[in-house]
Amino acid sequence: MEELFEKLIREQITPNSFYVLYSLSKKTKPTDIVNSSLEITRLRNAGWLGSNLEITDKSIIFIEEISGYFRKSKKKSAQIIMGPDFMDNITSYNLLFPNKKLPSGSYARVNAKNLEAGFRWFFENYNYDWEIIFNATKKYVNEYSENGFDYMSNSQYFVRKQSLDKTFDSKLANYCEMIINNVDDDSPRFKERYV
Repeated sequence: MEELFEKLIREQITPNSFYVLYSLSKKTKPTDIVNSSLEITRLRNAGWLGSNLEITDKSIIFIEEISGYFRKSKKKSAQIIMGPDFMDNITSYNLLFPNKKLPSGSYARVNAKNLEAGFRWFFENYNYDWEIIFNATKKYVNEYSENGFDYMSNSQYFVRKQSLDKTFDSKLANYCEMIINNVDDDSPRFKERYV
C-alpha cells in the first residue's frame, strides 16, 4: 500500500484525482463524494487529460501501472497447496528420519525450510495427503534401518531428486503408492552366502 501512495506522490496526483481519472478511463461517472470538476481541472493542468476529457497516453500507462498493484498473483500460496499447517507437517516428516549421518556421508535430516520447495513440487504433482506421506516415510525408514541405512536417501532426496535429464523423481510417491495399494514388503530377503 505504501508503494502505491509513494507512486501517487511522485506523480503529484491525489487519490481523488486518480479516482476521477480512472472513472473517465472506464467511461463511468465518478460519485458525488468527490468534487469532479475540481479534479478534472487539476488533471487537465497536469497533462493527464486532454481538453475534451480524453485520456492521454501518459494516463493510460499510469493507470495500467497502478492496476498492477491490485492484480492477484497467479501463484498459489504454500498454504493452499500443502495445507494450513504445512511447516508443522514438514517438521514432523523430517523427524521420521534418523538424527545421524548416513553411510553415504550426508545427514539423514535436512533443514526443514529446505524441504518446502520439494514438498511444494510434490503436492503440485501428486495427490497424497500428509497421513499417507507419514506412513510411507515410516515404511521407507524402517526398511533401510534393517541394513544400517545403507543407500538410503536423505529427507530431501526422498521427496524429490533431480535426474540427469533434469526431470524429478520421487521415491516418496512410490512408497505412497505402496501404502495405498497395501503392498506388503515382508517377503524374505535373499542374501548371498560365501563359503
